Amino acid sequence: MSNTKGDLDELLAEIGTGRWSYLFFGTAAGFQATFPMYLVGSDFLNPATPFSCDVSGNNRTRPMNDSQCEMIKDGEFVQILPCEKWIFDKSIFQSTITMEWNLVCSRAWLSSLFQTIFTIGFFFGSILGGVTTERYGRRSCVRTSASVTVFLTIVMLLSQWLWLVLLTRFLLGVSTAMLACSVYMICMEICDPSLRPLASTFYTLTYAFMMIGMAGLAYWIRDWRPLQAAGSWACVPFVVLAFCIDESPRWLILKGRLEEATQVLQRASRLNQSKSAHDLDIGAFVQFAYQKQNQIQEVQNSNSPKLQPPSGNTQTGSSTNNDTQCSNVPPPQPPYGNDQDASSTNEGNKLDYKSFNQGLGLDDGVGTWWAGPVALLRTKIMAKVTLTVVILSVLQGIVFLGLSLNSDFFSSPFLYVGLLGVFEIPPYIVLALIAKRFERRTIIIVCLFSCGSVLLASAGILLASIENEWLILANSLISYTLISAVFVVMYPYVLEIYPTSLRPWGSAVSSLAICVGFSIAPIIIENTENLAWVPPAVFGSCATVAGSLMFLLPKTNGRSLPETVADLVGWSEAEKPRKRNDNSLDSKQTVGSISYTYHNEGFTGN
Repeated sequence: MSNTKGDLDELLAEIGTGRWSYLFFGTAAGFQATFPMYLVGSDFLNPATPFSCDVSGNNRTRPMNDSQCEMIKDGEFVQILPCEKWIFDKSIFQSTITMEWNLVCSRAWLSSLFQTIFTIGFFFGSILGGVTTERYGRRSCVRTSASVTVFLTIVMLLSQWLWLVLLTRFLLGVSTAMLACSVYMICMEICDPSLRPLASTFYTLTYAFMMIGMAGLAYWIRDWRPLQAAGSWACVPFVVLAFCIDESPRWLILKGRLEEATQVLQRASRLNQSKSAHDLDIGAFVQFAYQKQNQIQEVQNSNSPKLQPPSGNTQTGSSTNNDTQCSNVPPPQPPYGNDQDASSTNEGNKLDYKSFNQGLGLDDGVGTWWAGPVALLRTKIMAKVTLTVVILSVLQGIVFLGLSLNSDFFSSPFLYVGLLGVFEIPPYIVLALIAKRFERRTIIIVCLFSCGSVLLASAGILLASIENEWLILANSLISYTLISAVFVVMYPYVLEIYPTSLRPWGSAVSSLAICVGFSIAPIIIENTENLAWVPPAVFGSCATVAGSLMFLLPKTNGRSLPETVADLVGWSEAEKPRKRNDNSLDSKQTVGSISYTYHNEGFTGN
């Protein structure tokens, strides 16, 4: 390993992949195996079902022509009355939410609410997930939300009241959003950097296979309660695994809990049976990672008054103000060198770990309770990244859910959902093979522009009144494949462009924006029923605009995860075109007697 870099990614690469890593991957797979039933399971739990007014109980009533909600009562005066009972077509589904509680006619809005309320819960869960993962840790959020998800699923299955079913759907949206935020984040933070693309692919493949499995389950189980139970079977092993994983060492270092971080990494080395990491002083390595973050932030705060952290103490029992504390932080030394071992290198550099957070300021989201979300827009670089990610996520959500609503083009909902799952698999496998060779940003740009082109072509076909069900279906599936590939690559990409302290907030903001996109897509579909070419035209335009916006974000392949906002500034400086007379490959800045240099692989201080 390089003796000038010494970051956590290099240590994780030395630790490698083994039983410790598999515990995290198994937890993530368990969540993905249950997620389709909650997110898109309403297609089978509460599908649109033909119905008619039931007048069999009264000989003096008869159905009203062209009306499913009213009946005619004969007598001295002919009366038009609202229907009180309905007959549902059970040729496809035997029992649904709509059938059980007669959610038709004046109560039809409650049927639509079954899916909408989950999206609303997912919106709030994304906010709560960002707060809890940052304040209480990734593992705590995984364990709590997993347990709550199992409990709420049982309550919904046993409920005999519609209001309780809707309440549990809302809360399930909250808990699954928290899981989506935390379980993926912790997997990316503990994974060997070279295997992150493969781990991301494995994570999403589980979802694709479960989409196919859910379609098969729905074909054989036509009652919504047994179907929900069968689709949620993976919850049990998922919860068990959630209580076997460790906390993210990155989060522990961020919070100054260095002894715990050392113990976690030592356990990882032992369970993964890493021979190379066994010879390293992991404690010294963790201390170096801590020193490096403090040194970077000290230089950043010294360089610009607006970057200074809040005055006063942030830790109980510390009587040293922030400026004094920062001045006592020595330059980071690597945990090993060419001519000296780890112990001699770190001699004289022992730090007060309890003051860790004082080395980070408001720009990195450390300070008061509002520092995290404010930091997303506080600096120019973070405002640019955050606003771009928000717009991209909204457009991405519109295209993804809009394409999912194309089931009306095909007669069998089971076959259509199954095909969606099948067409998700190829991009995941292909991405696993090419992710190391191609920049993630490049993959996203190509997929978005390709998706936009196919959708705009579909709009042209429909505008020309060429009605071919199979052609429209093929274009829909191709577009869905491309936007699915974007989802796979975009999620880890968003995590990679946010610093450690802001990563939960960045993930939460992206998830919130996707929920907004999910809310917009149905509106577009419902208001363009007589203009079939408009939805693909809108979705294609959204994908094209999103592809153009990607050029505003940085490249991430071959780079360590950013620890502070200063890292992102270094990335930006490294990507700027250099002057002809500038032969330096590094970006260097000097503040007083302290200088730091950004190389292609990271920061070093001297």
